[in-house]
Amino acid sequence: MLPESGDIAWVEFDPALGTEQAGRRPALVVSDRAYHEVSRRSIVCPITSKAKPWSFNVPLPEGLQTRGVVLVDQIRSVSREHRMFGVIEHVPDHVLLDVRGVLVALLGLDSVPIAPGSSP
Repeated sequence: MLPESGDIAWVEFDPALGTEQAGRRPALVVSDRAYHEVSRRSIVCPITSKAKPWSFNVPLPEGLQTRGVVLVDQIRSVSREHRMFGVIEHVPDHVLLDVRGVLVALLGLDSVPIAPGSSP
């Protein structure tokens, strides 16, 4: 299965430790098809319906089958073969943009200088 960025898929997060999100739950795929074509992993953020106020959460809009918030700070790389179990639906583009914006801030990528001669 080659998911697209913006897909919500079932992902098995166990085993988990400490405050890591656990269990089989929906997750937002943030990696793109080009990555999926060269890797057997996907980069995902788990989704929970039991949200607590937190600046790194991105809410899912009304109208989706999946309810809750994307836990952006719980980003993980997972094996598609062993941890991913099918796509549920696709989020609107603005949700993926919001999640990626939070990732940029969370990882401090907005302050990383671009080397001369490299692509932005």
